Amino acid sequence: MNRFWALIVLASAASLTLSCGSSNNRHLQSITIDDNLMGAQNSFVATGTYSAPAISVTPLPVSWSYAPPPGTYTLTTEPFTPQCPAPSPIVASAPMDPNAPSSGSTSSVTMIMQSTASPCL
Repeated sequence: MNRFWALIVLASAASLTLSCGSSNNRHLQSITIDDNLMGAQNSFVATGTYSAPAISVTPLPVSWSYAPPPGTYTLTTEPFTPQCPAPSPIVASAPMDPNAPSSGSTSSVTMIMQSTASPCL
């Protein structure tokens, strides 16, 4: 009988451990935009800060646009190089959920956004 209870306790502990480990609460908290001068042109790279490891991600897959951002997004890790003259500001946006699709409608996901002034002023 003791083996039976030991087996029940062990199975319960394993089940509890697996169920706790399968929940993913990691989410994007903020975006920073870094300005890199490449030759005569400026380019921008996004870095994301997440709520759980890996905390900092560079380059962060973002959707680049000019303000106001459009109603759709397509994520890329490529640096953004504005074509001057360019409107200002430049916006980097990404879904809060790291498992969100790489493209879609901004109305279907919570987006995190950051903007910076255009170097073309």
